[in-house]
Amino acid sequence: MDSPRFVRMLALAALLAPGRLVAGVADTPLPELLTGATTFHLYSVPGVIASSGIGTYFSCTSLEEVATIQVGVELFFAGGGAPSNDAVATSLSLGPGATRIFGTSAAAGISIDSSLGFLSSKGSARILATSKRLACTAFLADNGNAPPTSMTYLTIISKLKQKAFN
Repeated sequence: MDSPRFVRMLALAALLAPGRLVAGVADTPLPELLTGATTFHLYSVPGVIASSGIGTYFSCTSLEEVATIQVGVELFFAGGGAPSNDAVATSLSLGPGATRIFGTSAAAGISIDSSLGFLSSKGSARILATSKRLACTAFLADNGNAPPTSMTYLTIISKLKQKAFN
């Protein structure tokens, strides 16, 4: 087999070979929330919804005693892939004991500190921070009424591991 033909066949085989796809929450590279600081993937949240009348909200409290930390929420479309928002741009600084709320949309009865701007009806999220000392909850709520007339909590799992409660 001549050399140029072999090189072309090898290149074609490389193009057709299955590559590693970015699968969303599981293996998309973590952004650097704060220059020079390590970013940790602390929690994953399935069931994110942002549609007419319903939003998803993430309430996070710093458990740090002295340091200020940076916290961000990355949103992913239902099909996975790259994040749908810029977690660095929407991240917030939390001082010791501070609580902030991130939301996929504004809400009449919920004061959000960071709008994530999710443009999909369903998906997932991961909560990132520069410290592991962070407690969060996530919930769906009616965003048109104050107070919300409907609300439900979402399951938050540690990174990628869900534990059964039975």
